[in-house]
Amino acid sequence: MNKKKDEPGYDEALKRLEMIVAKLEEEDQGMDELTQLVKEASQLVKVCKKKLKMTEEEIKQAFLDED
Repeated sequence: MNKKKDEPGYDEALKRLEMIVAKLEEEDQGMDELTQLVKEASQLVKVCKKKLKMTEEEIKQAFLDED
């Protein structure tokens, strides 16, 4: 997920986050796996925030273009 072309879309990132949360709620994780899951979740949250910010800007621009 480090390369831009490998970055998941919003829906894909959100689904993966939901899977991670479910896994954390249902199972006891070893420290190494827990660390990896938290790192992955952190990256996915960043992706989602970025996508939401971009969408917000596009919507604002669309309304400005109407004027």
